[in-house]
Amino acid sequence: MSLIQHRAPLSQEEEFKYAKLAMEWYGWGSPIGLGILLVALAAAAVLVRIAVYGF
Repeated sequence: MSLIQHRAPLSQEEEFKYAKLAMEWYGWGSPIGLGILLVALAAAAVLVRIAVYGF
């Protein structure tokens, strides 16, 4: 049997706690969001350089 079948249902407080933790992982404050932001800033810097100085 799997672990899910052995666990008791979560209380409302536990559900809220885990839902809040899951939501905090996303967005610009998460490692994924910061990585995307860093790549976007680097791409913008390259495009500005090309626009100002050309190839």
